[in-house]
Amino acid sequence: MQNQRTRSRKFLLASIPLTILLTMVMAAASFAQTLYGSIVGNVTDKSGAVVAGATVKITNKGTNQIRETQSNEDGGFSFTAVQTGMWEISVTKQGFKTLTNSNMAVMLNNITRSDMALEVGAVVDTVNVTADQGALQTDRAEVRAELNSQTLQNLPIPPGRNYQQLLRTLPGITPPTNAHSTPTNPSRALQYNVNGTNSSSNNVRIDGASQYNLFLPHVTAYVPALESIETVNVVTNNFDAEQGLAGGAAINVQIKSGTNNMHGSAFEYHDNHLTKARPWNLTPILVNGVMTPQDKPKRVYNQFGATFGGPIKKDKLFYFASFEGTNDRQLGNRFLTLPTAEMRTGNLSGGGLGIYDPATGNVIGQNRTQFAGGIIPDARIDPIAKLILKDLPLPNRTGFANNYYATAAYAFDRKTIDAKVNYNVNEKLTTYGRFSFLNYKQLNPGALGALDGVGTAPQGGNTGVGSGNTYGVTVAGVYTVNTNFIIDGNIGYTKQGTSSEQGFLDKKIGLDVLKIPGTNGTRDFENGWPRFAIAGFANMGVQDSFMPYTRNDPQWVYVTNFNWTKRNHNIRFGFEMARQTLNHLQAEWNGGGTAEPSSGGFLFGQGPTQLCNTANAAGTSCSSFQQGNQFNSFATFLLGFHTGAGRTFLVEPPIIYKSQAYSGYIRDAWQARQNLTISIGTRYEYYPMPQRADRGIERYDIATNTMKVCGTGNVPQDCGVKMSKKLFSPRFGVAWRISDSFVLRTGYGLTFDPISLA
Repeated sequence: MQNQRTRSRKFLLASIPLTILLTMVMAAASFAQTLYGSIVGNVTDKSGAVVAGATVKITNKGTNQIRETQSNEDGGFSFTAVQTGMWEISVTKQGFKTLTNSNMAVMLNNITRSDMALEVGAVVDTVNVTADQGALQTDRAEVRAELNSQTLQNLPIPPGRNYQQLLRTLPGITPPTNAHSTPTNPSRALQYNVNGTNSSSNNVRIDGASQYNLFLPHVTAYVPALESIETVNVVTNNFDAEQGLAGGAAINVQIKSGTNNMHGSAFEYHDNHLTKARPWNLTPILVNGVMTPQDKPKRVYNQFGATFGGPIKKDKLFYFASFEGTNDRQLGNRFLTLPTAEMRTGNLSGGGLGIYDPATGNVIGQNRTQFAGGIIPDARIDPIAKLILKDLPLPNRTGFANNYYATAAYAFDRKTIDAKVNYNVNEKLTTYGRFSFLNYKQLNPGALGALDGVGTAPQGGNTGVGSGNTYGVTVAGVYTVNTNFIIDGNIGYTKQGTSSEQGFLDKKIGLDVLKIPGTNGTRDFENGWPRFAIAGFANMGVQDSFMPYTRNDPQWVYVTNFNWTKRNHNIRFGFEMARQTLNHLQAEWNGGGTAEPSSGGFLFGQGPTQLCNTANAAGTSCSSFQQGNQFNSFATFLLGFHTGAGRTFLVEPPIIYKSQAYSGYIRDAWQARQNLTISIGTRYEYYPMPQRADRGIERYDIATNTMKVCGTGNVPQDCGVKMSKKLFSPRFGVAWRISDSFVLRTGYGLTFDPISLA
């Protein structure tokens, strides 16, 4: 279980001894994700001899934050938990000229090396180095990549401008694809696989806050606006012991920060149907009795916004804010198959096959009488079927398949805000806080109007209205106890909220209008249309068995890390606690084609109006029917028969699912030689059995063919399932700088799937 996650909790100084004790007793605990970078180097003279006791100072060029240390007896120095950005480093030592490197980039979750060779001379003399740092990864063994803000904003990205689209440019990552309906995934997070692992094994965090969509862990709960992102760090192999909770990739997204200089941007991206080709299947449709050619469906997509950042108090307090709006307006359209006007009167002769009377013959369908000419008499048509059909639109295209071109106005509006405040409290303590917010609303009208049906816009997913808010918060900080001991930590919170409702939920249509016993219920979400699924035709009524739904899924993560530098050893250890909750009002049974909505549903197949050719050996069922088609299934509907019926009943709304995860790590990065870094460490991870709000979850026992409700009666809270407490993950890495332009890196590690029960 590799991952990212690191720091924030520095101000808990009073509890440092207790925290350290807990860290060791708990075998540690952290899915630590790195929120910062590091600077390392060696101080030598021009002959290559080490220079000990030199003063090394780094200065953030954007905020003027200053940190100092001294080179050790081996000439080495290191700065951990360094805010990303451009830094200046200077080295002073009596008898040598001051050496300054004024253009040093510190990147997220990476080590920047700056070896300094001093010249003999007076301290007042300064040697400036302004060359850019090399791109080589010199001191860490992991396989990683960086997508910085310049890359994100300059490379072409499809409408929606999602940074995840650019993951396809990195080795080992499959092209990301859209997943799920808009209400289920309003951020339009993408699904991808890394190095052949499961797409649910990636861990994405924004400034330390995990972004799991626990219900659908192959996508994330929130995707920030592209313009608000400073960098995206992607680790795909040879994970450091600090990183866990990931089997494929550990991805950290960093939101921009303010500096002493005001900066900002404004943008708008526009796309419309005029840039699209005419759809090949856009044939003429019937309008006022005349077959009329169709224009290209309307589509107007706008994404716009602005960013701005700067100082609140120079050198101390900084802000950054980003707003992005997305408006998508379309003529939603799709082709459906509906019964013709002739068929609705009972004339099913166009099917070319026999329509048999289910009220005749025996119970298995033998000796049935065929309706003469394939016509069902009006007196035999069920009154409920007539009531339903009166609101069903007539086909507007010829033929018996895809004979209805449905159109309706589709709308999607989304607004996102990302804001960040950085505070350099004093020389020892720096903090920041991040707030993200998403609000969306979608309208996807049903293709059948008063009968609702499937949503008109296929890409919108669910029929009806979707809306919700997603929140994200991070509070993080770094406390420097002394130049050799640093504490960093973070608290992250993300809550994804969304709902999706089909039309007519204010009426009990099945019970009060159609007078069908057993449909609808006493609760609001059980209202509306039942589903009428006639084989070979578009569904009438509610389209999906899982509608409607409301989801409010919060997750917390608490991380503390400690960094101790002793000569040429950099020892880092820490712990993390994560808590994730599902809070759903959703009646969903994964029963395939037999799953029915909470308002009720009916299936209409061919069997009742077919003739049984052959009975089974016992004569109790039919083993082969005479050939049938969609005309037979529609006849089943007209006659008031059905081949399946049911209703999904949600016993305890809302459905609560709570899971926790605890982990810790310890790692020593040993600079064995000036050009050789060896990292060795281990992680420990523990995943308790998930629970409901006030008891355990449910478990089907195959051995006894019983469903156990954990924590009730004599069933234990964990249902007898023992979660492993031996999940140790050794990690080992080597980085060997053979020359200034050649680095050899290798490593080994074990990881665990963090969502095996999700």
